[in-house]
Amino acid sequence: MIRPHQPFARLALAAALAFAALPAAADEFTDTVESALKAYTDGDVDGARQDLDYASKLLGSMKAQSLAKFLPEALPGWTRAEPSDGDSADFMGMFGGGTTTEASYSKDGADLTITLVANSPMVSSVAAMISGVAGMATGDKPIRVQRTEFHHDGDELQGVVNNKVMVSVSGSATIEDKTAYLEAMDFKALGDF
Repeated sequence: MIRPHQPFARLALAAALAFAALPAAADEFTDTVESALKAYTDGDVDGARQDLDYASKLLGSMKAQSLAKFLPEALPGWTRAEPSDGDSADFMGMFGGGTTTEASYSKDGADLTITLVANSPMVSSVAAMISGVAGMATGDKPIRVQRTEFHHDGDELQGVVNNKVMVSVSGSATIEDKTAYLEAMDFKALGDF
């Protein structure tokens, strides 16, 4: 029997109530949450935890897919390639979690990769570095695109949109090509992510 004072029980009960209002068609996420509830009511706490962990990963994947909508289409003459899911997961491990997505673009031997990172503690650190004294110490002139300042370091541009989403552009493409891709993005909508 579920006792409302138990934290897991409250979470399971809230999830059940939330999904009761969903359409009858099930998906992998709702199936996994239902499996967690069944495991919990059957006394299989470890099984319930495993299902909820997996459901959390599914939500993260959905969030990454919604972030990917902010990546620009290939500009004329360029081609776009999506990374494998494992590449993004490995990348986020370096940044302490959060939501990430990226796409790579190529044209005539030049390439660039745009990476977006949201909901990560690393984002505020990058924002402080870009707007702080660290950028001035190198003597490099900052680059500003759509009212967002970008730090130019070697082959990489890094900026933070609305103090929420880090945008990184790296690769062998020229700075003009990189800024053209940044101009093609909707920073206003990205800042509300």
